[in-house]
Amino acid sequence: MNASTISPFEGTPKQPLRNLILDTARKLFAEQGYAKVSMRFLAKRIGYSPTTIYHHFRDKKELFLCLTEEIYRDFLKVTNEIIDREQNPRVALKKILYTFVDMGVRNPNAYRIGFMMETDIRPNHEAHFSGNPLGRTMYERINDCVCKCMKHPENQDQVTLSAHAVVAASHGLTALFVAYPNFNWGPIDKLKQKVIDPAVDAIE
Repeated sequence: MNASTISPFEGTPKQPLRNLILDTARKLFAEQGYAKVSMRFLAKRIGYSPTTIYHHFRDKKELFLCLTEEIYRDFLKVTNEIIDREQNPRVALKKILYTFVDMGVRNPNAYRIGFMMETDIRPNHEAHFSGNPLGRTMYERINDCVCKCMKHPENQDQVTLSAHAVVAASHGLTALFVAYPNFNWGPIDKLKQKVIDPAVDAIE
């Protein structure tokens, strides 16, 4: 592994050892859950002492949050590119949600960590993205697209309901793909359209 090693979720060059720690932690968290992974176990898995890991991350919480922030940053980057490129908000919203599914399918471990994993980090099992500035911005981008699709965007309750509906459609589909990767789902692109398009088209 060298300095040009690429993060599997986006493609950001990282320092070799830090990259090894993140890649191994991502896999362990996804396989065993947050609670069962310790810094000592992680150190043993990569063949270094725990002290070496602490040079890069203060504790397990910081390591986990670094992984979630990486995921939100990557998704937000692609979301912003779609919004900048696509003038039609309804089309932009569909493309954003398609991308959400695609990134989860390509990187199931990252998706589990960012959107499907419970920890004791956030109070009352609150979603991690809601406590992260990048995660909140990610949701706000979707919310803005929903507003632009509505006839009466001043109705905040309807905006929230519609935003939750489209997020539920894309997340539900992605979670199924991630949880059951060996099931024969058929053509994924067609299934995305079948699930996501009606949810977006229902926004009024």
